[in-house]
Parts: sequence; C-alpha cells; structure tokens
Amino acid sequence: MARPQGIFLILEIEDIQAIVAKAVELLKQGKVMMEYADSGTSVVKSFPMTIQETLLEARYALMIKDPQTYGSPDKVRVINLLNNFRGL
Repeated sequence: MARPQGIFLILEIEDIQAIVAKAVELLKQGKVMMEYADSGTSVVKSFPMTIQETLLEARYALMIKDPQTYGSPDKVRVINLLNNFRGL
C-alpha cells in the first residue's frame, strides 16, 4: 500500500469530506471506470486516483488539519491508515 503524499492538504476540510463522500458512493456502486466501444472505436474513462488512494489521502489530510477530531498521524497509522478508520 502506498503512503499518503499529502495532496489534499491544500483543500478545506469540507472539500475533503465531500471527496470522501463521493469515493464512498462510488465504492458502494462498484464503479472504477467507464468503457464504451462501438464499431472498432473504444473510449475508456478512468479516475485519476483509485478509491483506496483517495480515501488514504483524505484520511491523512483530515488527520493533519484536525487532529482532535480525526486523530493525529503517527507512524503506525500513516503506514496502515485504511485499517484505522476511527472517527471517519
């Protein structure tokens, strides 16, 4: 599993929470990419990040921005974030 890079740190908490909500919605729907093919022409639309990466980055950013609500990032949580979803 990749470590978080902090790419959502520039966003506001409300924006990060909206990203999490959308990622959870897509996860529940089972969507990962869209594909269309017709007469030898195909179009594939994929997401810029996997849902797992999105949730990992969002969790890390929330922990940095609001450690009292989401917990502070320690080495164990940063390495194993997806198994530590307390408070999200």
